[in-house]
Amino acid sequence: MTRARIIAAITAIVTALLLQASVLAPATAPVPVSLPAVLVAAIALVDGPATGMSFGFAAGLMADLGSAHPAGVLALCWLGIGLLAGVARRSRHLRGAALTAGVVCGVASAAATLLLTLLNSAGSVHDAVVYALPAGLGDTLLAVGVIALVRRMLHTDSLRAPHPVYTELVLDPRRG
Repeated sequence: MTRARIIAAITAIVTALLLQASVLAPATAPVPVSLPAVLVAAIALVDGPATGMSFGFAAGLMADLGSAHPAGVLALCWLGIGLLAGVARRSRHLRGAALTAGVVCGVASAAATLLLTLLNSAGSVHDAVVYALPAGLGDTLLAVGVIALVRRMLHTDSLRAPHPVYTELVLDPRRG
């Protein structure tokens, strides 16, 4: 992990959380459309499940620590988004990737609502069922722009994932 990637990740998390709280949540209420969750899915679709899980857990933990609900709920759900979207990253087309992100984020939104219902009755099973489809559709529409931006940013020279450099060429398989 390079310093530039760490700084970019922290900046992306803070920006997504601020935009979610100030713009997106009031505009889409009561449907739980989530920019940070879509960002986690987009990063996992571009960089794979390991990066998606790490980013999802960090973003979820920051969101949990800044909210009134029990810590760990969003961290767990967004870690799951990173894992599922990273494993399902087969589509190179923007539409397929956006659909994958929307489905994964919609399922995670319903799971988070159900988990919060079990923990402290902040939501309800009715809300989880009723808003699952609209949240998934909203996340899909949001994912079109976010995935395009994430692809462009993560493929720049300064943010490209580091690859291992091999200094020895092993020709004999018995020599390790």
